[in-house]
Amino acid sequence: MFRTIVRFIKYNKIFGLFLLILLILIYMTVFGNKGIIYRIRLESEKKQLEEQFQTEINKGGELQKEINELNNSENKIEKVAREKYGLTKEGEQIYRIKVDSTK
Repeated sequence: MFRTIVRFIKYNKIFGLFLLILLILIYMTVFGNKGIIYRIRLESEKKQLEEQFQTEINKGGELQKEINELNNSENKIEKVAREKYGLTKEGEQIYRIKVDSTK
């Protein structure tokens, strides 16, 4: 069977050349710089970047909301000052409670 194919290609050089060109084109279509595998990889990367972009937009919206709250709300400023910086009003005392975590 294999000998028959080789003999056929040997005597039909145009067909062999056509077959070689066809195989090269198929290879380039699948594995080349602009091939199917490269395109699939790019689509996956695009989807990942779009998700990351949407996450960053959401974070930006949340941060903008917090900025607006800090600019407009005295209660929010007081809460941040107490929680982050441990500030108190005049005359207040802070009690720290130690919890034994070995039990």
